[in-house]
Formats: sequence, C-alpha cells, structure tokens
Amino acid sequence: MINNVVLVGRLANDPEMRYTPSGTAVTNFRLAVSRPPRRDAPDDQEQTDWLNIVTWGRVAENCAQYLDKGALVGIEGRVQSRSWQTQDGQNRYSVEINAQRVQFLESRQEAERRRSAQQERQPSPPADEPLAEADDEFGPIPEGEESTSQSPSLSSRAIGICVRP
Repeated sequence: MINNVVLVGRLANDPEMRYTPSGTAVTNFRLAVSRPPRRDAPDDQEQTDWLNIVTWGRVAENCAQYLDKGALVGIEGRVQSRSWQTQDGQNRYSVEINAQRVQFLESRQEAERRRSAQQERQPSPPADEPLAEADDEFGPIPEGEESTSQSPSLSSRAIGICVRP
C-alpha cells in the first residue's frame, strides 16, 4: 500500500512544540490547503481544507523556531489516524499528517512583509484584559507520552531553509 502525501499551504496557527519524556521534540500546527472549484461547477468557490500536521525531532524544532501563522510551506509525509480517551472518559479520534519533510517556500523578505501586514490588521488587546489560553486541539502526544515543556522562544526567525529528516 502507498501512503504518501504532498501538500502546499499556509500555517493556520503558530506551531506548538512539546517534548516527550524521552526528549524527542514534537510540533503540531494546522495547514490550510486550497482546493479550486470543480470544472463541472464553475459557480463553485474555492474551498479550503484544514489539516492537522505533526512533525518530530529536528524537523519539529526547525518548524517551531522558523515558522509562524501564515507561512507558506510544502509538506511531504503520510496520513495517520489515532484515537485516545480524554481524562473525563470521552473517546476522541484524529486524522493527521505525519510530516517527514517540511520545505519553507517563502523568502525572508516575503515573510517579513506578511508579518508586518498581519500586525497592522490585528488590533492589540486592551492592556487590562489578559490573553486567552489556547486549548490543545491536537490531543495527547501519540503512544501515551505526555509533554514535558512548552514551545521555545520564537523571537529569532529565518525563512527560506529546507528541512530534511
């Protein structure tokens, strides 16, 4: 059987990196991939698929360090599904892309222009209002391992490098 996926899209959120107890980095993010309208239905609009992406090891560290919301990337990997039970006993099921390669597809200048445009469009929250905590929509780390730390500082960013496992 062949299980190979090649995608090009934009990150829908900033990557979230964790470490397994054994010290392996794992990074999750969502990828927005557009589908053109069907040829037999020209009035249809372009549709977007929102896919969960998981990266491991050095690829995960590079994604967390260099990528942010809106970054254009190419992904090579495989489709995998998993299920788990939440602490309150609910069964959850997830289909995700396990990315072995992530190609950064925009230059540093393009990334900086995109970030500047995003900052201009988004008003900052009032100073007296705390920022909301993000829920972990990706579920637990596979194989029952729990995370031991959160994402590293994303202050230093460079775009335009190829990440190979």
